[in-house]
Amino acid sequence: MNENKITRLSSIILLVLKELRLERRIHQAYIAENCGKTPSAWNKIEAGRTPLTIDMFFRVCSVFQVPSSHILNTAEQYSILLGQNNWAIITQELSFEEDILLKEAQLYYSSEEYKSKYSQGLVNLGCSILNTPIYNPNGVIGISEVFQFILSKVRV
Repeated sequence: MNENKITRLSSIILLVLKELRLERRIHQAYIAENCGKTPSAWNKIEAGRTPLTIDMFFRVCSVFQVPSSHILNTAEQYSILLGQNNWAIITQELSFEEDILLKEAQLYYSSEEYKSKYSQGLVNLGCSILNTPIYNPNGVIGISEVFQFILSKVRV
């Protein structure tokens, strides 16, 4: 197990939820309001700094009008993909600092390239996060840009 590549399934779920929110162009405040949270509280949950409870997960799925099983299936598929790329998906608690997936995602979302693409409406132009990863017959795997960014990183 590579200690430098460690995360939890709940962190993958958070990224799937965030990607779904972004592709639908839904503001965090809308999610927060519809889930009975303040925008600040939802921001902390979405960033992985506050745990996502199962009740909150179901509320968010309801706001998106997406069955929770679709979110979980997508997260499990990304979990498998990450595992195939030497990531450890653990069940223990991790702090934000220990969860490399969340830290790498934060780098992606704060990058100038992402901000520029997002402001121009050029992110998530492919298929929905819920339809990825896609294993094409030619061997190319279609994945969400945030996961592509994370998997392309070479860590020493």
